[in-house]
Amino acid sequence: MTISWPLSRQTILDDYGRPYLVPSVNFYAGGTTTPITVFKDPARTVPHTQPVVADGFGRFPRVYLPEGQYREEVLGPYGEPLWNDDGLGLAVVDDTIDPVTPVDQTAIPSTGDVKWRLDASIQPGWVRMNGRTLGAAGSGATELADPSAKNAFVYLWTTFPESMASVVGGRGSTAAGDFAAGKAIVIPSMQGLLQGGLDDMGSSAAQRIQVVTALALTAGSAAAQVFQPNRITIGMAVTAPGVSAGTIVLDVNPTGTILLSQAASSGSTGTVTARFSVLGDTQVPGLVGGDFLSSLLVRNLPEDMPDGTVSVEYPSHTFVKYKQLASVQPGTGTNVTNLWQETAAELTTPPNPRTFTVPVSNPGGGKPFAMLPPMRLGTFFMKL
Repeated sequence: MTISWPLSRQTILDDYGRPYLVPSVNFYAGGTTTPITVFKDPARTVPHTQPVVADGFGRFPRVYLPEGQYREEVLGPYGEPLWNDDGLGLAVVDDTIDPVTPVDQTAIPSTGDVKWRLDASIQPGWVRMNGRTLGAAGSGATELADPSAKNAFVYLWTTFPESMASVVGGRGSTAAGDFAAGKAIVIPSMQGLLQGGLDDMGSSAAQRIQVVTALALTAGSAAAQVFQPNRITIGMAVTAPGVSAGTIVLDVNPTGTILLSQAASSGSTGTVTARFSVLGDTQVPGLVGGDFLSSLLVRNLPEDMPDGTVSVEYPSHTFVKYKQLASVQPGTGTNVTNLWQETAAELTTPPNPRTFTVPVSNPGGGKPFAMLPPMRLGTFFMKL
């Protein structure tokens, strides 16, 4: 900082108000007898010769001082001391701490970071993860068409496959080239989705959302043998060498025999490590899976169920049989008809046992049931 001496261009007067003839001044560091250099120019490049001498009218030239406190010794035309003042100027603050704290770059959101807010706002520097598109100005992008979208465009283009972040009009050779060409890219959607962690996440599989087990395959056959059948269920996706993408479990037997939706590929006979999950491949970033509704299949019901039939055995009965006489002639000579006599006990022969089918029906059933946990809704944003 440039400091001008307060008496620069000032005339020094005697007690009678008359100018002193050619007074002079010496400058010292504050509290010492050590001379300091003073300057003729604000840039402090041209030093004065000391003592600094005033002109014939007692007026001092312009003097520029260094930073810090100083002492001035003003002398009369014959070298007599006029005053000697110390502690002038401003003390230099010895601040060893940089007042500007460097910004911790790791504390600043970077491109691709995701945040959630409890509202439906639009955030500067962020885009909503709603499945719309972003691109340069003039790209026709539906969520953001602006030069500020470049970093996010490149991030999506280079991080995710076309199936997850598709480029409108198809991908070219480079992300920067597609952005400059005015193409738009789809922002991965988080609409109605919950966040989840990859089952491996750079470590060994946690097996919280998948089952990792040995699977014995036979080339060309959809039947396979799994070594943990108790954790495998119908509808699980299968990820394994020799198993085509999109293959699911159609049936599973308690003995470990499972039926795949696609036969094992040729040359795949043998035992491989397989991963089973109702979500798909749970080690792929950005995977979307699951549903908020589910339905029970017959195979999901308990093993011990009514068989749906009732067997009936008919018992035999004993009855009394009476013999009817045609008529009886008492002494009066009058005929009495319909007279019964001579009882006898006989056993009936029952029909053979029969089995009747009992219909097990549930009119109005078969409806799906909800699978959603409690939640609070908001908006997911991605950093540009």
